[in-house]
Amino acid sequence: MSWKFSLFLLCLVLSQGASDPLADIHKQVTDKLKTFLENFTGHWQDNTEFLNWISRIRSAVRNNKTELADKFAIQFGFEAYNIERSILELQISDRIEELDSIIPQQKVEKCLEFYVNQRTILKKSLKQSNAKKLEKFSANSISCPYYHYEYLDYLKILDGIQTRQKVL
Repeated sequence: MSWKFSLFLLCLVLSQGASDPLADIHKQVTDKLKTFLENFTGHWQDNTEFLNWISRIRSAVRNNKTELADKFAIQFGFEAYNIERSILELQISDRIEELDSIIPQQKVEKCLEFYVNQRTILKKSLKQSNAKKLEKFSANSISCPYYHYEYLDYLKILDGIQTRQKVL
């Protein structure tokens, strides 16, 4: 009985034709690229770099003659880009949230301006390329250099230090 079943399975496989493993892989990569087109997250609107990636993906999906190697390059390139974009956007959003809690408490006018300017720059950077996001995040994650002292208070402290030095 088992040889009849084996013969039946062999006939079934032969009647369907042999599967082309390369075609199967090509389909899997194309399907993966299609999922990228369905799930946009983060600050992608008005982000030229992101929209360029989406355009490349859309073109590769539509064109059946796109080489498998090119589709793999697009898939892995976009995944790397998108991971970096997501991390940078999270870091920038965290910094903006931090600034939102710092700004209302500022009593030093220069620091208030300093932090408001940082927040404005960081909000704009969310729509920029990953390189610009990184640059703007790095430059706008520092604390206010004018934080503790008003100029006249600073002069009073300096006078006090000079007076103590003369006494010693």
